[in-house]
Amino acid sequence: MSASPNVTDASAFEKGSLGLQVVLFIVTGTLYGLYWLYKTAKQLDAGTDQDLTPILAVIPVVNIIGIWQISNAAEAVTDQSGVVLFLLFVVFGPISWFLIQSGINDTAAN
Repeated sequence: MSASPNVTDASAFEKGSLGLQVVLFIVTGTLYGLYWLYKTAKQLDAGTDQDLTPILAVIPVVNIIGIWQISNAAEAVTDQSGVVLFLLFVVFGPISWFLIQSGINDTAAN
């Protein structure tokens, strides 16, 4: 991985409604969270210079590696460090989810 991730293809990012994501997360009994991790990893893999393995985000126990990769790659679309995003995922995931999705939405809009 490069030292500081950069956006290489802004068209790889899709806007997502945070409100709808919360509703889907609750309605599906948290399964939407796994889908969101996978989808976000695929977008970050395609849209940044980082090399991610999206499937790692949904495999139990191993998904900690996927979350680490997502957090580091998300530096390219947020103003937060990968370590901060990862710690937020571990301590209180919704804040990290909000920051990353908001960054993806901003990148997709530009």
